[in-house]
Amino acid sequence: MRAGGWGFGAALACVTASAPALAAQAKVPLVLHHLIATIDTVTWNDVVKSPFITDQFATIQAPFAHGVDGGRVIRMFGKYNFLQLQPANSAAPLLGDVGMMLASERPGGLEQIRTQGMFGRPQAYAAWDHGTPATDFYREWSDRIRPVGADSLSDRVRIELLQYTSDAAKQQTAIDSLSETNRSSGRFLAQYSDPKKLLAYLTAATLAVPVDDIRKIVTILQRDGIPVVAEGEGAIIKLDGFTLHLIPSWNGAGVKQLQFALTHPAVANPTYRFGPKSQLRFGPGLIAVWDFENKR
Repeated sequence: MRAGGWGFGAALACVTASAPALAAQAKVPLVLHHLIATIDTVTWNDVVKSPFITDQFATIQAPFAHGVDGGRVIRMFGKYNFLQLQPANSAAPLLGDVGMMLASERPGGLEQIRTQGMFGRPQAYAAWDHGTPATDFYREWSDRIRPVGADSLSDRVRIELLQYTSDAAKQQTAIDSLSETNRSSGRFLAQYSDPKKLLAYLTAATLAVPVDDIRKIVTILQRDGIPVVAEGEGAIIKLDGFTLHLIPSWNGAGVKQLQFALTHPAVANPTYRFGPKSQLRFGPGLIAVWDFENKR
């Protein structure tokens, strides 16, 4: 895309111009399953020690079921998706690393996407039995694919697509009596989310990532007809119920802002501060905004 001095806008125009060819392929809708952000250790420690986060804001899983994260990750669950925060490490993950897990909620959708782009073959995760009371459906009962070859992203950005398996659906049907064809994320996350907590779901995120990764992410998602709007070297990507704003990481990589829908208003629209820069503001109404670069 760099040949001939093309910028990102021109490259996007070229991709958009091929819309008739893409339209011939059946669209596979994608939703946000979860977002991963690596933040500084001071902010992370404030978050995990906050009584507000653990008692009022969201259902918390820290560490993961089965301890696969080594006790260094926190998940905040909503009804349809969740946020995963992890502290920066001297080796990996590095400060500013981000990840996006998108889900296909239609049976056969993941395989269809794989055949339309340069993705690896689905990898199934068999059920583990570690004596835990709840199954971690994301890791154990989903197939996942990620970009490979020319579409491969840098080490700073991870994007994967997942779909819950037929075995997962059968097991869940025994619990909720819904159809085995129902592969919605909300169905499998229902065991974690709590309607009494404030967090309903993530609605938007602003992430700073390398420009080359932005180009590749746009190309990957455009193949399936997902709406993308160029914004200089960045992009705005519209998924069902979630907006992803990608900006170049010239002034530092990582999560810049998160937006949430709430289950109920927070009394008095409070603001909570974590670490040296971030603040989580509530209201007015059923919204909350978490900025990671505001100063006290």
